[in-house]
Amino acid sequence: MTTETDQQSAIRCRHLCKHFGDVPAACGVDLDIESGRFLALLGPSGCGKTTVLRMIAGFEMPDIGEVEIGGRLVSGPDVFVQPEQRRVGMVFQEYALFPHLTVEENAAFGLNGRVSHRPERIHEVLTLVGLEGVRDRMPHELSGGQQQRVALARALAPRPELILLDEPFSNLDAALRDRVRQEVRQILRKAGVTAIFVTHDQEEALSLADEIAVMIDGRIMQTDRPERLYRRPASHLVATFLGDANFLPGTARGDTVECELGALPALESVQGEVEIMFRPEDLLLTADDNGPGEIIERTYFGHDQMLKIRMNSQTLLKSRLVGCCRGLHEGQRVRVHLETPVMAYPSRYGCPVATV
Repeated sequence: MTTETDQQSAIRCRHLCKHFGDVPAACGVDLDIESGRFLALLGPSGCGKTTVLRMIAGFEMPDIGEVEIGGRLVSGPDVFVQPEQRRVGMVFQEYALFPHLTVEENAAFGLNGRVSHRPERIHEVLTLVGLEGVRDRMPHELSGGQQQRVALARALAPRPELILLDEPFSNLDAALRDRVRQEVRQILRKAGVTAIFVTHDQEEALSLADEIAVMIDGRIMQTDRPERLYRRPASHLVATFLGDANFLPGTARGDTVECELGALPALESVQGEVEIMFRPEDLLLTADDNGPGEIIERTYFGHDQMLKIRMNSQTLLKSRLVGCCRGLHEGQRVRVHLETPVMAYPSRYGCPVATV
């Protein structure tokens, strides 16, 4: 399922396929990204994310399919525009900075004489990324976050139509990662550039992107806004990949699903035997010695905690609670409440139930 897009897409991919020998890396990939938007290509390692990025950049030639950038066909039947002519900036996972060049020289490398006011443009991008004060330093004299901003300045210097980032935060330690993520987002916003970043980190994608395309086994399973993707995953597979999820069998009758937890409102009007999905934070617990559930495990994270509940039916559910859970502990019997609408999938196929 994909969201509606503006007719003037900054980038449009249609039916992209790529095999390496007998191994399929991308299978019929479609993407549409509006100008100025930030899209996360999210998926597990080996699912084909980087291959798609490289086909967009021109580093790989698709077996079939088309790529348009700014309305211009750059890859398709009898058409293949070389990477340096696509107006695409690339930020690699390892940054790929030249160790013998200064910050300023690294940032200027991508221009290759294409900008007449070269010194002014370098000053502009270094100021944009907050590195004007260290322009004469060498890469080894910079922190990991600063090195990443140099790579971003180099990619932005030629005024590209599109910035591609391949696992841009994976080399940073946890303490630095959150701050640098927000810095990069703000820089790209100020630059007004369209961007795609590849990641396997769900939290990263949800917190940074305007849209997320979930890719599994070479295919785009769903593209949507982070909130909608999380609340309304298009399939059981997407739901389980993107965060924690609870599932229960039920019977749907219009806007209501009957299940072990009672009659629950459904997000869509559905009919028949289904499997419902809801998130752990939607599950509310009340201590009750006669309740149908028992807390069998508690994992504390500081800002929240995850409780695992075994129901009388032996079904296992998860509940994520913020703050202190007074009266809730391992071995405690509980009553379980669910007030939010649920997603429903056919119990056999794991696809959205048709609206009636």
